[in-house]
Amino acid sequence: MRNDFTLFFRVVPSGKKVVYYYAYDNEGERRGPWTTGQVNKKAARNFCNSLNRRGALLPDIKTMPTFEEYAVGFWDWETSPYLKERRKRRKLTQSYTESAKKIVAHSISPYFGKMKLDKITGEIIEQWIDTLLEQGKKNVTINGYFGTLMTMMKWAVRKRVIDRDPFLDVQKLLKEPKEKKIITHDEFKALFVADWKKVGDSDLLMCTANKLTALTGMRCGEVLGLKGEFVFDDHLHLCAQFDDYGYREIKTKIKHLVPLPKELVKDLRKLIKINSDGFVFSEDGGENPITRRRFYLGLQRAFNNIGIGEDEIRQRGLNIHAWLFNVAQATSFCNTELLRGGLTVKKVQAVTGHKTESMTDNYTHFNSLEFAEVTKIQEMLLAPKVKKPKDERPALTLVKIPGKDKADQSKQAS
Repeated sequence: MRNDFTLFFRVVPSGKKVVYYYAYDNEGERRGPWTTGQVNKKAARNFCNSLNRRGALLPDIKTMPTFEEYAVGFWDWETSPYLKERRKRRKLTQSYTESAKKIVAHSISPYFGKMKLDKITGEIIEQWIDTLLEQGKKNVTINGYFGTLMTMMKWAVRKRVIDRDPFLDVQKLLKEPKEKKIITHDEFKALFVADWKKVGDSDLLMCTANKLTALTGMRCGEVLGLKGEFVFDDHLHLCAQFDDYGYREIKTKIKHLVPLPKELVKDLRKLIKINSDGFVFSEDGGENPITRRRFYLGLQRAFNNIGIGEDEIRQRGLNIHAWLFNVAQATSFCNTELLRGGLTVKKVQAVTGHKTESMTDNYTHFNSLEFAEVTKIQEMLLAPKVKKPKDERPALTLVKIPGKDKADQSKQAS
């Protein structure tokens, strides 16, 4: 049997020998050393026994929480000390914290919940990642879980709950780019014909919503959150979105102006005439926007009506995000067309407002309304498709050459 404490001598700076002791916690880990203040072991042993009877043998040791205990309230929007401190320095959305809370509940706590926080090492995190891979989770999904756990453990280090950050010993998984087959010019033309009743829901509202997304790269929530008061003759002011948390600030936190072609403004004005300064894409007079489901199903039906079936939609990843902006991969329709039309990446970012934090400072001095080429590209996309003539060869012109008969001239022309 092991004693509750062990004694040893240590020479202090004064040159005197003093008895120190080690003690053991509930996990059997040795802690200390601490001084007894005594100069002989008998007195030191009596001192430690007295501490032990009072439960004070480990004076400076706080009980190490399990991950489950530590996680309680960590992502609570109202009470979390972590979120309170972080909101001082950057804007957060409640959707972000709700997502993190679900990740902890379903994917982190089931594995780490009963572990003491200081027992979570880089090696154990690596084993957790391997388990998720065996379950068939994708790299991008695992990296999302990884980021949430890393945030929590780094906060534990900062608040001195644990001594060392385990994420110094482990890295995220390789990011696997997802190939997308974007919407083609011909498909775009087929979707946005002059007679919108031929495609989709036979609905000007849905046609205009999708056209706005395709030509500007606006997110679904930003389209749904658009109000009539923010639409002008040649542009709109993008400053809000509408989602599960109501009418609030846009995801990027960056308000900006978005150029619009005349044809699109004309369609928006028709809806504004019905809904006034309320939500443009509304079916109750502007009081509430249409639902995301209505938006998604409208685009899906439009794809079906131009010959793109459910399997192809799924295979190609054609949904509302197929219109959206992606600088890194340049896979979306809006981004690709603006780049193809001659805009630089910086200008495209200024138009769409989709900026990473590290790039924001470089592009905020742009005024997107100064980019006349944006509207030209939008109008070019909306222009009617010109039918190519069927294999018509140009007529041959016979040139009279002195000294040649007619047969020779025809042969020469050929």
